[in-house]
Order: sequence, then structure tokens, then C-alpha cells
Amino acid sequence: MGLFKVTRKSQQERQEEGLQMADDIAAGRGFMGKMTKAFLGSEFTEAMQQATSSIHQAEHVAALRAAGVPTQSATVLGLQDTGQTINDNPRVVLTLQLGAQAVAVQALISRLEIPRVGEEVLVMTDPQTAELLYAGLAPRA
Repeated sequence: MGLFKVTRKSQQERQEEGLQMADDIAAGRGFMGKMTKAFLGSEFTEAMQQATSSIHQAEHVAALRAAGVPTQSATVLGLQDTGQTINDNPRVVLTLQLGAQAVAVQALISRLEIPRVGEEVLVMTDPQTAELLYAGLAPRA
């Protein structure tokens, strides 16, 4: 028994806390945010904001799928790397054939499930913003 009570945080709590810290730094909030922007520049903080928004988008898509928001199938016409990776997962621009039109969607994808040209993927429309979101590879028959 020690002088200080030690409480252990779950891995999810630590991840949420880390993501909140990254959001604060990217937005220039707090001492670390201001120092990061001052020493590393606005280009770095903008790249950091893009990275955290990609993480939030992936979490949002998972929550929408869990809530039962319908998905639709689209065919991959092209894939372009943005040069940004988060936890070794690339952020890409997917050009998709959705019905009669071609659309571009930016998404953070798993490096284990990178879609190829000609493959089917799932997309969904965000009910609040009407934004088209990448929802993963379509199940294979």
C-alpha cells in the first residue's frame, strides 16, 4: 500500500485521451498546441488536423454502420495515395463508379484491405451532412 492511489485506465480511455491531446495540439490549443505551431509551423499542424479528422471519420463510419445506416455498392475506378499514413494505414482518394456517375472520396483505409481497381466497395451517405463516406470492402460472394 502506497501513499498515492493508482488508478489504471483502460486502453480505450488512453486512446481517447491521446486523440483529444492530438486534437488540442492540431488546433493550437494549450501550451503544447501553441508551441507546436510556433516551432513546427502551420503546415505541420494542418497535416495533423487532417490526420485527426481521418481518425474521427473512421470512428464515425463505424458508429453509423453499428446504428444500421444502409450502405450501397460502388466500383473502384482509381486509387490515389495522399502520402499520409496513420498507424501505418494510408489515407487515399478513391475514385468510385456510383450508379451513372464517378465520385471521389477521401478515406483512411486499412493496409490489410486496400481496394483494387475493379473491386466493389461499400459507401454510405452520412444522414446529417449528406457526405459520401467509404465503409470498407464489399463482401465477396
